Amino acid sequence: MNDAPLQRSKSSAGKRQFKRCILHIGTEKTGSTAIQNYLINARQNLRGHGVLYPKSAGCHHSSQWEFVAAVHHQAWKQDLGRTFGIEDAAGQTVFRQQLISDLQAEFDQYPKTDTLVLSSEHFHSRLHGLKMIEALKELLEDWVEVFEIIVYFRRQDQLAVSFQSTRLKSSVALSEADVNSGVNAPPAYFAYDKLYENWEAVFGEGTITARLYDPTSWAKNDLVSDFCNSAAIPGPHKPSEIVNRSLNRQGFQFLQALNQTYPVTPGDMSDPARSALVREISERYAGQYYPISRARAQAFYQQFSETNERLRQMAFPDYPAPLFSEDFSDYPETAEPLEPDYSDAVEITMDLWRRTWLPQSGPVRFVRQLRRWFRAGSG
Repeated sequence: MNDAPLQRSKSSAGKRQFKRCILHIGTEKTGSTAIQNYLINARQNLRGHGVLYPKSAGCHHSSQWEFVAAVHHQAWKQDLGRTFGIEDAAGQTVFRQQLISDLQAEFDQYPKTDTLVLSSEHFHSRLHGLKMIEALKELLEDWVEVFEIIVYFRRQDQLAVSFQSTRLKSSVALSEADVNSGVNAPPAYFAYDKLYENWEAVFGEGTITARLYDPTSWAKNDLVSDFCNSAAIPGPHKPSEIVNRSLNRQGFQFLQALNQTYPVTPGDMSDPARSALVREISERYAGQYYPISRARAQAFYQQFSETNERLRQMAFPDYPAPLFSEDFSDYPETAEPLEPDYSDAVEITMDLWRRTWLPQSGPVRFVRQLRRWFRAGSG
């Protein structure tokens, strides 16, 4: 990250408006989107209780990954740079200063709020090193007296499998090697003990509230209610809906075929018709799909037995070992195939025809679009 000093406006110098800042750092694939959607929809009510979830970040996604883009040491080499137009270190400095200015203007607009809430699962996935976490603290500390970190942990194999659905939705065409690469050597991404240590080292002992991604342990058996209870902020009046769910077999294989025959740059949203199709498939064909076998999942999980035990001792000392349930009965004995099933594709096409595309676009336009999507598959 560029080391240029952070410039605040004169009116904000030395001012700490917020008694506390709740930093929700994920991890990924633990329902962060549901939490963020609640915070977005409840903004006005939360402000009435002194809680600010700023609009100055989260304009492009529900996740407030503007903060990640502002402090990542090489944001211009990441999809962060493409999203926010950051081309180099100088561009990141300009982006960071604009974010600071926008935040200050919003904070000045709501001077009676004393609790700041920020949420991004990308804090987990992108800010691996101490220096980047320290840069995040430096970005925020002129406004905040006390920091409180909230993080959810999910069993590593479940996270890895769920992440494959996310990659498909982002236009990545998966090969068998791609799937297996997600469950091979344990990268820092899955080293929960190190994540816990790094954030505690920067923000201080006792600042982290760690929770398990396990409905039986949540307040009201509801994730959003559990988060709000942990953050001591007003929660929802009814159970929340889990969003951004994984794909079932039909949805997984359909998007796999789409990405292979109609490739685009991962994350490209420039084609509204294609993006609408991905959203429709994601909503209608949510579920679970297992492209790895039970034995493969168990072997992957066992790589983390020592690090998970270290995490238990640090963050969950009252929990009996092992920290995570070791029931793998959901997995099949043999991995499900990656290759799309023709009959499933026909069934999905007819479903889309009846329920979405025919009423809105007419049959001729729909047939043309289908030919465009799958022309390469006929060769």
